[in-house]
Amino acid sequence: AAEEPVYEPIDHGARVIGECFRTYIIAEDEDGLLLIDKHAAHERILYNRLKRGKPEQFMQNLLLPISVLLSQEEYSAALEHLDVLLECGFEIEDFGGRSLLVRSAPMWLENAQIEETVAEICGYLAQGKQDVSPERLDWLYHNISCRAAIKGGDRSTPEELTEILKLMQEDGTVFHCPHGRPVAVFLTKKEIEKQFGRI
Repeated sequence: AAEEPVYEPIDHGARVIGECFRTYIIAEDEDGLLLIDKHAAHERILYNRLKRGKPEQFMQNLLLPISVLLSQEEYSAALEHLDVLLECGFEIEDFGGRSLLVRSAPMWLENAQIEETVAEICGYLAQGKQDVSPERLDWLYHNISCRAAIKGGDRSTPEELTEILKLMQEDGTVFHCPHGRPVAVFLTKKEIEKQFGRI
C-alpha cells in the first residue's frame, strides 16, 4: 500500500489534512474546515506578486534563450513595447526576421510555456498597440499567473499544498482568483456538527 502523505503544520493555526479530486486542498483549524481550490489560490498568489512586485524580484535568466517567431503585426507591437514585456518579467531582444529572443522570464513559468505565453502577449499587444493601460497590464498578469499556476487535476506533493496555504495566509488578500471565482469555502465546526446531529 502507498504511504500516507505527511502534512506539516504551519504557524497560522491551520494545517493541510489532505486533498480531494486532485483539485481542492482540505485544511482545518480549531474553528472548522477549509476547502481551497488550489489552482485559483495559486493563480491569485502569483497574480499579486506580478502586480505588486518589481520584475527583478520574480524573473530569472534562462540557461538557453528561447526564440519566438511572430507575425509581422505581433513582432512590430512587441518591439514597440519591450518595456511592457519587461514589466511582466520577460527580458526580450530583437532576433531579426520576425523573431524575438527571450533571455529572462517569470520564474514560475516552465520553458515549454514561455514561447506560447510570449506569443499570446504579443498577439494581445498587436490588437491595441497604443493602449497599454493598467487594465491591459492586468490582463497580461492574469495570463501569466493562470499559465504558471498549479492546475486542478495535477498531482501535488504535501509540501506544495502546505506552501499554497502558507502563502495564502501570509498574503491575507487571496479570497478570489483574478477572474473573480472564490478561492476557498469555509465550513465551521458548528455547521459540520449540525450535519451529523451532534448539536
